[in-house]
Amino acid sequence: MSKRRMGLTFPKILTLFFAGLVLAAVVYGAIRYFVLLPDGAGSDAEVLHRVLWEVVPALAVLLIMYAAALVFYFIRIASSISRAARAVEEAAAHRQAGLGGEWVPVESAIQKLGASVEQSVKDREGAIALDARRKAEEGIARDMEAALSATSLPCIELDFSGAGGAERASLISADFFDGFYLGRRTLCFMTADVWGSGFAAARFASRAKELFRDAAHASDTLAEAVLRLNQALVENNPDRLALTGFFAVFMPGTGELRYVNAGANPPVLVGKERAFLRVQPGCPLGLYRQPELTEEYLIFKPGRCLVTYTNGAVEARSAKGEAFGYDRLFDAVKDGWERSLGAERILSAVTEAVKGFVGGAALRDDLAVYALYYPNGIQTELSPKTSELERLRDTILDWLKDDPRKNKIFLACEEIFTNIVNHSGANTIHLSCQVEGNSFVVRFTDDGEPFNPLQVRPEGGYYNSNYTEGGMGMAIIRQIAGEIYYRTQENRNVLTIRFPVIKVN
Repeated sequence: MSKRRMGLTFPKILTLFFAGLVLAAVVYGAIRYFVLLPDGAGSDAEVLHRVLWEVVPALAVLLIMYAAALVFYFIRIASSISRAARAVEEAAAHRQAGLGGEWVPVESAIQKLGASVEQSVKDREGAIALDARRKAEEGIARDMEAALSATSLPCIELDFSGAGGAERASLISADFFDGFYLGRRTLCFMTADVWGSGFAAARFASRAKELFRDAAHASDTLAEAVLRLNQALVENNPDRLALTGFFAVFMPGTGELRYVNAGANPPVLVGKERAFLRVQPGCPLGLYRQPELTEEYLIFKPGRCLVTYTNGAVEARSAKGEAFGYDRLFDAVKDGWERSLGAERILSAVTEAVKGFVGGAALRDDLAVYALYYPNGIQTELSPKTSELERLRDTILDWLKDDPRKNKIFLACEEIFTNIVNHSGANTIHLSCQVEGNSFVVRFTDDGEPFNPLQVRPEGGYYNSNYTEGGMGMAIIRQIAGEIYYRTQENRNVLTIRFPVIKVN
């Protein structure tokens, strides 16, 4: 049952105002009557007569004003209705004469007008609701994208490096990658593509990512972990979705790389040999309780790079409709490896090649890429003590051998090491020295508090007389280094210095 909405109209307001004035006049008359009587102004009848002559004319004037205001108000209302009616009739007549339509009575026209206004309101409310839903979906999509792309990329032991990235073609992506440690020296990583789209596929992907992490930590072999993942997906898959992926475990101590292919594309392997890695085709996950999966392995030697990817990389199309294809992908990986400065740079070479090929065209499919790079180099653990400077010097000089800059490079490393010792509170400092492409790369990794040694200014400025070799301190680093940057990963400080390789006669 509906309730009528009570509101104050103009007649109601006017009536209330008039009633207030009448009440005020009556109160005034009463006060005058009782004030005059004690003064001996005359008999009761005389006093009442005098009071009425003061009050009644005022009441009459108020009544006339009230009536005039009401008449004026209703005239205005009637005039507005009349004009509206004439306008509707004229429009109907015009429609009948010019457009051949039927004549519409005023009442019907007003009813249709009201219905149109009501529909407009409903459309507006629907548009507002749709916009709110769209914003909510975008927020959920961003959360899902963050969950899928967030990964603890390896940096505990920097004798190898891994990096992943993803590009989405739609609001919600179901292609993803992951990289994490099983213990201190074993890297586990994956790339995967969910068959499907929308929120259902994104939820399936997010769930698969977490399930595989749990399975990898609870299993003795990679094949067992993948089978556990498949079982969990099959048991809760009302939408009958499927996942293709490449799963791998890398042990740098032995160089052993174990992998399981579940319907994914063959990875690109670049080193002395340059080819697509031969893998068993495998079966997608999430559909069958006993999929055909094979665990394979190879010895992943220093100097090699392995790149895994989803279909979106090779199926990306240019504005002319041409596919990026496997040949262009292989060339992009090879180019990144030849001028490599680590896994991140190889990853960038691939994604930039795909984006450059597509140009202004939109991606037709999401893509995810993961790169594993195992460079040549040396590593050592240093205690956070200034007494370790001698061992740092021996490591750097032995590594650089005949490079004429070796003393300056050591001074740059000495400055970084000293700042870490004095300011980070680290318990251990890991030093990694390696050749990556056309660069000598030195990395310091420590477990201290978040601390950027590049932000430390020595007393007296960068050029003070207390430094050897001209006393340049941090300035030496910026003068001779091709690149230097700091980041934190897995609660560790990582500072990387790249020195361009020079040829010695």
